Amino acid sequence: MCSPAGTWRIPLLLVFLLGSCSLSYGHPPWVNNLIRNGGYGVAHGVNISGFRENDPFIPASTLKILTSLAALETLGDNYRFKTDFFLDNHKVLFIRGWGDPFLISEEIERICRKLVDLGLRDITSIVLDDSAFNLATPTDGSEGSNNPYDAPNSALAVNFNSLPVFISANGSVVSGEQQTPNLPIMQNIRGNLSAGIHRINVDTLAGMTRNPPSLQYTGELFAAMLKKSGVQVGNKIYAGKFPAIDNEKILYIHVSSKALVDIVRSCLKFSNNFIANQLFLTCGAAAYGYPANWQKSHRFFQNYARNTLGLTPDAFNIIEGSGLSRKNRITPDAMLKILRRFYPYRTLLNEKEHVYIKSGTLTDVFCYAGYVKNGQKNNPFVLMLNQKANTRKQVLQYLKHSFRPRKNN
Repeated sequence: MCSPAGTWRIPLLLVFLLGSCSLSYGHPPWVNNLIRNGGYGVAHGVNISGFRENDPFIPASTLKILTSLAALETLGDNYRFKTDFFLDNHKVLFIRGWGDPFLISEEIERICRKLVDLGLRDITSIVLDDSAFNLATPTDGSEGSNNPYDAPNSALAVNFNSLPVFISANGSVVSGEQQTPNLPIMQNIRGNLSAGIHRINVDTLAGMTRNPPSLQYTGELFAAMLKKSGVQVGNKIYAGKFPAIDNEKILYIHVSSKALVDIVRSCLKFSNNFIANQLFLTCGAAAYGYPANWQKSHRFFQNYARNTLGLTPDAFNIIEGSGLSRKNRITPDAMLKILRRFYPYRTLLNEKEHVYIKSGTLTDVFCYAGYVKNGQKNNPFVLMLNQKANTRKQVLQYLKHSFRPRKNN
């Protein structure tokens, strides 16, 4: 904390605005009005000031900065996810996923055109293999709602495991976006949804499809895109195992068109929980082998935070990678250490009013983390509020003042 010595000469209003320099009773006066349960930290070069900066709080989606950092450092900026395709003698097309979070409709259309270029003309059925992830439970913190932020993770999933649908005034359902064709699975959408465009967590259709909803959705989308590309497609879709064959016998290994750094940019820009946990699970598998699971990734992130970032065990607890779990904990001081290491990637964050920033929000949780742009400097800051009152915008204004150059009297 900043020493109070000599502060009697500084006008009280200036002390009130600077905020980073504590008064003799321990913290600036605005803290009592704005922070009931929370803490913050700001970094001025090697110096840190803050309030309750060593107490652990729920970080919500600001945790995605840690997930992104670990993925970039572990997998590499240019890491690209792969998806395998094999056609057997019975014209069965096998598809095996390895966790690509960006198998979106546009990418699948490109894949199908490539398969046609390789000679694919007709298939009798599609077999889908998602065994690279072995997830016994949903993401901790998921509420199982219709909302796409609750969409489940899978080694083989399309469009972030969310269905784009348009519901007309008479209740009919069609695709909600031009790039995604109408699919049979969309007719299973039920509930009190208003007319208009929606994105639906596909897992809410559990029990309504022959296969697990994620795989049914994947199979139907590939079938539709293959038909669009001129391939004759049988109507059978199964969950199953990819054959145990050598790589040279695989028809096609698709390499994602997006490098990891671009995936991270999208994850942070849209605060996408699905992408964050695909990265979380992939890091665990990279460290301890496939299949990926929550336990391996929890172990990886605990070790990464302790051994690579130098965080003490009482400064963090990482349950999953999106910030959805209320069991996640981290101190403001630990987050500042993460931000210092993330500094080369700061421009992957959204920029608003001269601040590179990531927000985090849950019920009674309001957080910010990022960098205040101050001339040529980008000063890390973190704010974690675990309280009913959302005062983070007001607190941020005080924290931004703390980075302004001070005039000597």
